[in-house]
Amino acid sequence: MKQVATAGLNSVRRWFSGPTALEIMDQHRGTGPGFDLLRIVLSLLVILLHSFHTAYGVPESRFLATGWSHPIWAATLPIFFGLSGFLVAGSALRSRSLKVFLAFRALRIFPALTVEITLSALILGPLLTTVPISDYVSDVRFLKYFGNIIGWIHFELPGVFEHNPASGIVNKSLWTLHPELLSYVLMTGLMFSGIAYSRLKTTLLWVAVTIALAAYNLATSKFELHGIYGSQVLIYYFLTGILTYHWRHIIVINVPLLVIALAGAYVLMETPQTTFVLLPLVNMYIMVSIGMMRFPPVKLLQGGDYSYGLYLYAFPIQQAIVEFLPGYRNWWTVFGLAVAITFGVAFLSWHLIEKPALKLKRWVQNAPRPIPSVTEPSRIA
Repeated sequence: MKQVATAGLNSVRRWFSGPTALEIMDQHRGTGPGFDLLRIVLSLLVILLHSFHTAYGVPESRFLATGWSHPIWAATLPIFFGLSGFLVAGSALRSRSLKVFLAFRALRIFPALTVEITLSALILGPLLTTVPISDYVSDVRFLKYFGNIIGWIHFELPGVFEHNPASGIVNKSLWTLHPELLSYVLMTGLMFSGIAYSRLKTTLLWVAVTIALAAYNLATSKFELHGIYGSQVLIYYFLTGILTYHWRHIIVINVPLLVIALAGAYVLMETPQTTFVLLPLVNMYIMVSIGMMRFPPVKLLQGGDYSYGLYLYAFPIQQAIVEFLPGYRNWWTVFGLAVAITFGVAFLSWHLIEKPALKLKRWVQNAPRPIPSVTEPSRIA
C-alpha cells in the first residue's frame, strides 16, 4: 500500500513538474520566447473589443457586463499591465540606473506617441472635420489634444467623428496612458528607494498594498469589476508584475498548472471581492506561463515589436473605417480591416520611428556595470 501511495505521489510530482521561468529565461537571453506573441495577441484583443464600440457605439463597460466571454475581455488590460511590470522590472534590475531606466521608457513611449498625436491633429483631423479649418485650429480642443503627448488625456478634435456611433472619440486607447505613466512613476519611486532591487521589500510592499486595497474594496466595493477595471487596478497589476519577476525562480512552467490557472481565473473573475485576493497571482501565472512557451515562428512578426503600434494607432483607424464605410458598420468588418491597415501602420511606425528612437539607447548606457544584488536569485546554468 505504501509503495502504491509513493508511486502515486511521484506520478503527481512528475505531472506538475517542469522548468522554472528563470531557467527558461536564462536560455533566451533573459526573456520569455512567447512574450512578443503574447503582446500581439493582447493588442488584437483590444482591437477586437474596440470594434464593437466603434461599430455600434456600445461602451466597453456595457458590452462586457454579461456573457461567457466577459472574463477574457476584463482580464486583457490587467494582464497587459502585469506583463509591462514584469518586463520593466527586468530592465530596471539589469540597468540598476534610474537615469537609464527613465531614458529607455521615454524612448519607447514618446516618439511613436508624439507622431500619432501629431498625425491625428494635423492630418486626420483637417481631412475629416466638419467645421472650417480656421475654426478647427482655433478651437481649444485642437490645442488640448496635444496634451495627450504628456498624459493630459483628451479624446476630441473639433468636428471629427461627430456622427460616428462612438461619437467624437478620436483615440479611446489613450486613456491607458495615464495609469501607464503613473506605473512608471511607481517604478521610479521603487528604484530611488531601493525597494525595486530587494525581493523581500518588494514582497512586503505588495502584501501591504494588497491588504489595504482588499480591505477598502470590501468596505466600499469601489474596485469591483463592472465591465473593465479602472486605473488603480491596472497600476496594482503593474506592481504584481514586478513582484512576479522577483519570484520567477520558483514559478514552475507546466501545462496542467496553466490549465488549472485558466479555469481558476475564469471562476475568480466572476466572483465578487476577488480583485485583490488570489486572482492577480493566478493571472500573472497565466501571463508568465504563456510568455515562457515557444510558439512556431510567424514570419510577419519576426521583423520587429509591432504591439505598441497596434495598440496606439488602431482606434482612429477603426473610427475612419466606420466613417468611410457606413454600409459596413459591423464588428467583423471593422476588426478585419483595422487589423490589416493597422499592421501596416505599425510596421512603418516600428521601422521609421520606434526602432530608430531605441537606437539612441546607446547614448544613455554609460552607467557603471550592474553589481549583482544579494536579493537576486542565483543564476542557474
